[in-house]
Amino acid sequence: MTPPVHRPLNKMKNNKKDLILIANEDGGLLNCVRRELPHLPGGRIKSFLEHRQISVDGFVTSRFDYPVRRGQTIRIALSGGRASRSPLEIVYEDGDLLAVNKPAGLLTVATDTEKELTAYRLLKDGGTGPVFVVHRLDRDTSGVLLFAKSAEIRDALQRGWDETRRREYLAVCEGIFSEKTGRCDTFLRETAAHVVYSAAGTAGKRAVTRYTVIKENAGFSLLRVLIETGRKNQIRVHMKELGHPIVGDRKYGASGNPLKRLGLHARCLEITHPRTGALLSIEAEPGRDFRLPRPGR
Repeated sequence: MTPPVHRPLNKMKNNKKDLILIANEDGGLLNCVRRELPHLPGGRIKSFLEHRQISVDGFVTSRFDYPVRRGQTIRIALSGGRASRSPLEIVYEDGDLLAVNKPAGLLTVATDTEKELTAYRLLKDGGTGPVFVVHRLDRDTSGVLLFAKSAEIRDALQRGWDETRRREYLAVCEGIFSEKTGRCDTFLRETAAHVVYSAAGTAGKRAVTRYTVIKENAGFSLLRVLIETGRKNQIRVHMKELGHPIVGDRKYGASGNPLKRLGLHARCLEITHPRTGALLSIEAEPGRDFRLPRPGR
């Protein structure tokens, strides 16, 4: 096993240094830190977690079982301060708006089964000031997630959400597309088991998806996807129905999970600023866990 890499950052006020580790194996956060730092008492690591002094690729968490993948960066703020100003990577901010690069596996807002670990709660408790949910991303989708700083701005954005200028995604799909560009235009319905599908005729909500293959190998394709509508699971359903499900998407027909995550990332959101009227383009690049897998994996 490759020995852990320790890279000290700039000194803090008390002259202690932050510690950075590169995870050598997949696993829960607590176990990963214990494996890399066997001399550090488990109680000390738990204290770091409780005080939100540990981040994974910039994402601050207090969960001991937070999933860590090989190659991710674990940062421990030994100085006692939080590992970053915000628990999430901020990709845009002004007096009215705040946009983050949401990691895969994180809910936008609370559900019946998860109340604490959500993007909304992390921002609300993370010192960024009040935020209001404008839209949502699926739990397993990463990328641009926009919040408003007032109810007034939230309401203005939601009223014009259907006129959003551009919603661009990157998708890693199984197989090779015979047509390198295409358009899906169907009407979606949802079963009692919360599975979305394209219905015959016009029964349901219209969903329009356009795609372009930008890279491929013998087993997988990387797509740029533009959606004209924002329906639940829209891209995932359309890719399944094209015969090329998104990698890691067992719900919609994927045969494997080579990325250890869903291969879908919201890369760009282009809107009209609700206060200034100016065109605003917000982008978030995918992390190192988002790539074109090697064939056979």
